Amino acid sequence: MSNKTMYPVTAILALGAACFVWGIIEARLYRTRKHTIGVLPEGSRMLRVLQVSDLHFRSGQARLGKFVRSLGSETYDLVLATGDLLGDPASVDRCFSALNTLRAPVRCFVLGSSDYYAPKFKNYLDYFLGRKTHGTRKNPTDHFRRLLTDAGWIDLTNVDMKIEIGGLMTQVTGMDDPYLKRDDRSLLNREPDVPFALCVVHDPSPYLQVTNAGYDLMISGHTHGGQVRFPFIGAVVTNSKLPPRYARWAAKFDGMWLFVSPGLGTGPYAPIRFMCPPEASVLELIDRE
Repeated sequence: MSNKTMYPVTAILALGAACFVWGIIEARLYRTRKHTIGVLPEGSRMLRVLQVSDLHFRSGQARLGKFVRSLGSETYDLVLATGDLLGDPASVDRCFSALNTLRAPVRCFVLGSSDYYAPKFKNYLDYFLGRKTHGTRKNPTDHFRRLLTDAGWIDLTNVDMKIEIGGLMTQVTGMDDPYLKRDDRSLLNREPDVPFALCVVHDPSPYLQVTNAGYDLMISGHTHGGQVRFPFIGAVVTNSKLPPRYARWAAKFDGMWLFVSPGLGTGPYAPIRFMCPPEASVLELIDRE
């Protein structure tokens, strides 16, 4: 191979290596990002919601634990932990300890596949081919759930309830993880006498059913915002039935707002992010426009 031929190849390899190194760095650049959504009934006061999602918290992740604890310096109207919080069986107590520093009168959680099963290596082609796979080694999910509920967190696993949030009576429908086909979609029945209806589920795959049921807002995680994004393209995959263009942040569907958090963590076998920084999302819910 001539020197002239080698220069482009070397440049491409160097660029790829630089992107990979940056991806490892970016995956640890935790931040808080504010999003304003006009979704509340007229005359409602603003509600501040803190969403933490997809921590994939593993033993030894002191930096992530410190960041989550720092979020406890403020008080919100609602805290939502929207699944894939655990990264391995040994992380349960540390993950709970970090989450339990978050402050709000109402704190709720749903679970994702990583809260049920410890991670395993996954063929990266599965993300593009839509094949759903997960580990077989179980996490101590019941212990994790019990720690949270004993501390006052509300378990929204296939639950429909009415609760007052910041003075606003709200229907909250939570579902178990659609990725594992554990979600009970028969719960999707928006009550007309309640001024505000919220659906919380880890994987946003049921977004069309939730829209058709008449909910005002759906809050999810799971996609990691695509985790790797490219200029002018955005996310390539979502590991969900959700189209890639909706992989992160807010989108509106026939009167319902969907918010998808890009999450805070990564799996152990894909420990990079590219053009998709990890975030804890602060949702400022205001009057409908």
